[in-house]
Amino acid sequence: MSFACYFLIVNRIYHCLMSPTSPNVARGLLTAARAHAAAVVTRLAQRGYVDFPFASASLLWLLDEGGTRSTTLAQRAGVTKQAMSQQVKQMELQGYLEQVPDLSDTRAKVVRMTSRGKSVKAACAEVREELNQAIAKRVGKAKAREMEAHLDAATQAFTDITAES
Repeated sequence: MSFACYFLIVNRIYHCLMSPTSPNVARGLLTAARAHAAAVVTRLAQRGYVDFPFASASLLWLLDEGGTRSTTLAQRAGVTKQAMSQQVKQMELQGYLEQVPDLSDTRAKVVRMTSRGKSVKAACAEVREELNQAIAKRVGKAKAREMEAHLDAATQAFTDITAES
């Protein structure tokens, strides 16, 4: 490919991404989400959780206090039972979760956090607060609240679009 052709392609991509007439919300959301994930992973690693699977972090907040069946977790997360089973197994091998007999039905098992799981959940909450403070420091508290409101509005717009389909 000639340099001129390459330049035209790059220039066209740049203008599509940076067009002032049509904001690229998806690009901003994706870029921010990736940067956020990297910051969380870095902060957790600094606390000794170098093996924590960031993609599974939300699972910790889906668990009930006494434990939750894997099928219920799958429903709550909106994933298949097989996908949840794999996530649970990975986090079990890493020492964050354990599966124990369900006291209400001994044929079933419930998933619950180990002490390491509880510790990393607390660390996640600390990191979330640190990152929120970093954003507020960077743009100001009012702008950070405004940003949160805009993100909530974008979430609702995408949810509405999905519901219309």
